[in-house]
Amino acid sequence: MKRGLLFTALAFVITLAVVFGLRASADALAVIIGVILGVVASVPTTFLITYVLLRSGHNQLPPPGQQHQFPAQPPVVVINAPEKPAITAAPTLPMLTSASQTRKWTVIGDEEMES
Repeated sequence: MKRGLLFTALAFVITLAVVFGLRASADALAVIIGVILGVVASVPTTFLITYVLLRSGHNQLPPPGQQHQFPAQPPVVVINAPEKPAITAAPTLPMLTSASQTRKWTVIGDEEMES
């Protein structure tokens, strides 16, 4: 029973892949193949990182009866800032162009007009 179900599922997947491969564009197939190869390329790296982390002991937990002791209160660190002069006035804005100073705009590709 299990073997027949596995064979049927495998035949369905292969048929679906062939039909999709014949109907999809080359760009869509390139994207799908790129995604599949990217996932396959990440598998060895994942196994390597898992192996290194398990071997180095970064995931060791304390024994079940023993809990990690944290300090009652975290240390307080106070850093004194250097003396700075107090700001006595609000900052001023730069001078804006007045109405008498008009800009001359040049539109590229437009005919020049004498003013």
